[in-house]
Amino acid sequence: MPEIILVLPGQSVTLSPTASGFAHGFGFFETMRYAEGQLHAWSDHWARLQHSAGTFGLSLPAEAEVIEAMQSFVKQADLLEGTIKLSLLKGAEDSQLFVYTRPLFPLPESRRLWLDLEAPIFERSPLAGHKTHNYLESMHCLGRARSRGYADALRLDSQGRVAETSTANCFFVVAERLCTPAADTGILPGVTRARLLRSPELAIETGHYTLDDLQAAEAFFTTNATHGIQMIERLDGLPGGGGIDFNGAHPALEKIRSIFQAAGTGICLW
Repeated sequence: MPEIILVLPGQSVTLSPTASGFAHGFGFFETMRYAEGQLHAWSDHWARLQHSAGTFGLSLPAEAEVIEAMQSFVKQADLLEGTIKLSLLKGAEDSQLFVYTRPLFPLPESRRLWLDLEAPIFERSPLAGHKTHNYLESMHCLGRARSRGYADALRLDSQGRVAETSTANCFFVVAERLCTPAADTGILPGVTRARLLRSPELAIETGHYTLDDLQAAEAFFTTNATHGIQMIERLDGLPGGGGIDFNGAHPALEKIRSIFQAAGTGICLW
C-alpha cells in the first residue's frame, strides 16, 4: 500500500538513492495555494495527480486519506498561509506520497517575458501534460530568463507554436478574442487555466498560434495555481531582435480576474 509521509517544517526525510523516485525523478507533484483554512482548487489538483499516477502505474492513496493527512499536517505545522505540496514518488517497493509546505515565492518585479527559442517543448513526449519531478528543463529555462532580468521564459513547441512559459500557462487577447494554446502543444494543463476554461462567462478559444498572432495581441497574461493571474507588459527575444508590447491595463483582464476570484476556493482543511 502507498505510504503517506508528513514532512513538517524543519524536518527532513531519507530517500533511497536506488529508488526510481530519487534516481530517475520518477514522480509527480502538485503545488496548491493555502490561505485562511482553504485549499484552493483541490479537485483539479487531485484529478491531475490521479491521471498521472494511473498513466504511469503508480499507486495512490484514497482521496479521503490524503485530505485527512493534509488536515493533520496544517494543524501540526500551524500553517496559516503558503503552499501545500504533494509529491508522489516511486519507491523501492511501492509509491510514497509526501505532504509538505514552502512559503509563497515572491513575484518578480519584472512583467516581461523572454522568448526562449533554444528549448522547444517536444509535444509528443510521453511526459507532456504531466507535472513530473523531471523539472530540470523548466527550471533551466526559468533561470536563463531570470538571469536576463525577465519574469519568465515563453516557450514554443517543436512546430513553432506558442505553448506556455516555464512555470505558467498563457492567454492573450486579439481582435476581442480570448485565446490560449491547445493542450496538444505539450503544455501542462494548469488548474487555473482549467477553471477559466470552465467559466460560462468566458468564451475562450483554444488553438494553435504563432508569433505572428502575438504580434497582433492587445494583452497577454499568465496563470498558475500559486499566483493566479499575472499581467505581462512585453515579450522580448523575437527572431531578428525587437519585442512586442502588451496593454497591461486591458479592460478584459479585470473581468477575468473577478470571474476567477468568484470561482470558489476548494476544500477547508482547518
